[in-house]
Amino acid sequence: MIPIVNASFNLTQRCNLRCSYCFTNGKTDKTMSFDTAKKCVDFLIKQVVEAKDEELINHQRAIDISFWGGEPLLEWDLLKKIVLYAEQTVPKGVRVQFGGTTNGTLLTSDKFNFLSQHRIFFMVSLDGTSGTHDKYRVRAGGKGSHKIVMKNVVQAIKKWPFYKVRISPYPERIGHFYEDVKYLVDHGIHNIMFSPVYEHEWTDLHWQTWKEQCFKVVDLIAEYGKRGINIDIEHFKSYSCSDNSKWPCGAARFYVGFDCDGSIWPCHRFIKFTDSRPWQEKEMCIGHVDIGITKLELRQQFIDFKPECGDCKYASCTPCHGGCYGVNFDLTGKINIPYPGLCKYVAMQHEVSLYLKEKVGEDISKEGKSCICNNMCYLEGTKDEIVNVNNSGIQCHCYNTNYTGDPDTAKVARPLRHVNINPLDVLRRVESMELQMKTYESKLDEIIKLLKRTNAD
Repeated sequence: MIPIVNASFNLTQRCNLRCSYCFTNGKTDKTMSFDTAKKCVDFLIKQVVEAKDEELINHQRAIDISFWGGEPLLEWDLLKKIVLYAEQTVPKGVRVQFGGTTNGTLLTSDKFNFLSQHRIFFMVSLDGTSGTHDKYRVRAGGKGSHKIVMKNVVQAIKKWPFYKVRISPYPERIGHFYEDVKYLVDHGIHNIMFSPVYEHEWTDLHWQTWKEQCFKVVDLIAEYGKRGINIDIEHFKSYSCSDNSKWPCGAARFYVGFDCDGSIWPCHRFIKFTDSRPWQEKEMCIGHVDIGITKLELRQQFIDFKPECGDCKYASCTPCHGGCYGVNFDLTGKINIPYPGLCKYVAMQHEVSLYLKEKVGEDISKEGKSCICNNMCYLEGTKDEIVNVNNSGIQCHCYNTNYTGDPDTAKVARPLRHVNINPLDVLRRVESMELQMKTYESKLDEIIKLLKRTNAD
């Protein structure tokens, strides 16, 4: 069986926003205890330690923890305890990596040092201008959250220019998509992805309008590119690529979602906060951290995933591969029956990708990204970012967290000397350089002290 080495931790089902389009279907006061969190970490460590090399992603012994909610930064102290526990508990030879998604309201500068020290990089949910963002992303009292989120994101961008923002496009404001993207770009946010709110009513006119808006954004990318400003919207590139994966993402194969009570789910999207039944009675819950995977047959459905896509030409040649399991289940009742709106989205994005390829002149099919934790990589946006230089063709479908990828395909990076190494080797080299710098700094301090004593004499 494929080892489970990546997971999202629902630190809490609480949230300080009341976004009506949230797929969790509501909020509760439930919070993960530290004891439960430790069990979840131990679960991942046991899986990675006992796995055979050929079963592991790129044969690397690593676990990946992504912080979710609710709003994970409401449990800042718990998050820090989990990070420290994981780092102290992983045995030698096993790496632990962190990521997460936040609404940005609590991403304040007092947290930056810890986040930077432990390489925890959050993706921020931000829908664009206040007119778009504040329609659904409101606080408990009904007031919009745009002002505080923008303030925090701008501060984060100053420290981490590669930081990414995710837009949740919805039909009521889709005619403002170009305006929203340009607003973000003009505020220094150059790495953008999006996750459509499929639950809303999309008409053919909405899809046509969005395509026209996307074409305008491509023109914007080309214009800014001439000025030396790179705008990266992965969705505009990956849908013209050859994608050799068999799955839309790693859910229930090597990635799972842990809820506050320790229950295990195929991914975070299947966890509905308003379902108050015991975990054993919930149809899509596949186990519990105290017991392990209890619904092997359900998990096997994800491993043997075969979408009912008919003769769709996009199913196998784009990152779609039958669509998001969670979206499909929520809107069709089956993980392998694609939601029709998603099919229209994929067809539309394919046209946009081809237009980008024509307009910008990039050979996108050879330079698509393929890192399993694409938007969490701290080298993202630099000349050493993770890229698909081995032509594996693997692309991230959701592109919004660190649970995607294919365990059967090696991922490589482009280092300074153009030697092919994997992402974990990049991290090791950076850590080695940091240790060398500390050694140099210590020696420099000794020299300065010696010079001061010499001058005093």
